[in-house]
Amino acid sequence: MPALTAMLLDAVPADRAGTASAVLNTARQVGGAIAVAAFGALLAGANTFLAGMRWSMLLAAAGLVLTAGATLTLPRKGRRDGEV
Repeated sequence: MPALTAMLLDAVPADRAGTASAVLNTARQVGGAIAVAAFGALLAGANTFLAGMRWSMLLAAAGLVLTAGATLTLPRKGRRDGEV
């Protein structure tokens, strides 16, 4: 999370940093709550724990792949001379 927060705050103007940070934290908390609810429903609704766990992990892996693909479409800032 610290790397994501730093990247986000670097990408927005300084006067909007507080709002950007709040939006990031809200999205993180809502995403966590939805994930717990969705994975819990999959585990509870499956005939066996193992079947529910497989569906949960498959859903999590698909979400990871989609997120990774979406990050490739983000614009990138070019490095300035002297930056590491």
